[in-house]
Amino acid sequence: MEKNKISVIVPIYNAERYVAKSIESLIEQTLKEIEIILVDDGAKDNSGAICDEYAKKDERILVVHKENGGLADARNAGMKVATGKYIMFLDADDLFEPDSCKNMYNMIEKTNSDYVIGNYRMIEEDGTRYKNPAFDVEKFQEFEIDKNDFIKSFFIMNSTAWNKIYRTQFLLDNDITFKVPSPSEDDYFTSMCYIKGKKGYYTSKVIYLYRNCQNSISKNCSLKYFKGINYAYQMTYKSFRDNNEINFYRYAYAKKNAYLVCQLIDSEMVTDEEKIECLKDFEWYFDLSDELKINTVHESLQKVMKLIKMKDYNNAIIEMNKLKEYRKTLPDNVKKRMSFPTAENYAVMGKYDSEFKK
Repeated sequence: MEKNKISVIVPIYNAERYVAKSIESLIEQTLKEIEIILVDDGAKDNSGAICDEYAKKDERILVVHKENGGLADARNAGMKVATGKYIMFLDADDLFEPDSCKNMYNMIEKTNSDYVIGNYRMIEEDGTRYKNPAFDVEKFQEFEIDKNDFIKSFFIMNSTAWNKIYRTQFLLDNDITFKVPSPSEDDYFTSMCYIKGKKGYYTSKVIYLYRNCQNSISKNCSLKYFKGINYAYQMTYKSFRDNNEINFYRYAYAKKNAYLVCQLIDSEMVTDEEKIECLKDFEWYFDLSDELKINTVHESLQKVMKLIKMKDYNNAIIEMNKLKEYRKTLPDNVKKRMSFPTAENYAVMGKYDSEFKK
């Protein structure tokens, strides 16, 4: 029996407020044969010292201290020293449920999959849990992932790295690492898993508690963030194109298109001039919508999207600022619905699937 059934990698940067709870959620796992890799990514607070204290108490804990390189670099550093048969990721402000490792290990062993996706639940900063998990447990039970199923499977195939377990050898064989720097490092990583994976599964069990921290909301997106997103989107598009998975990419694109525009609209850190700079940077991306035969935006965004595609950026900014004030009056769930395609959007897209299938 392997000494370490799972290596859990925790990238840590200035997380002293939460990291102890995160580590304790791993120490208390019902599956004991795990390796806990804490990557101190050059934290300037007491995060690194907290990690060292826990390492003294539990021999399963390995602490890696490194210069700051960002989330992607920290995860890669953890993967380099991982010895487990499987790999999982936990962010330093989030938590695992007590049976998370056990449930994910049992599922990936039972199904002999390359990766397994688990359900997750949002929690507030103080740890208060949301009533319902992210994926409806009545609608989505246990099933095998089919990347050509653009209804059930595609809804589950989110871009986050942390609600999943991966077969280590699968990642090594396909050279899947976090090649795209933060932000959006998860997009590329999970896209490659979906493209290269021969078998994936979903379990409705909640295995992850995602803390809804206020500093992560769209209004704090900076110009540097959008520059990074642009690079990540280019790399993700290239990965799908080079692997002849353009029809899959159409649906991935549809998920992100309006969301990107809403992030630009809501940002309080980017000036109007910088927003025009971003729109010009993303010209290649918005131009793809016609090529891929996609019109996947909420009704309220149609005017601004039309102006963006016409490259009438000054009027696009005027319209975006109107929408920004309007969105401030909306509850979060309504704003979220504006950011993603509807079932009708996907139905229209589906009419053109045959033109893009390999």
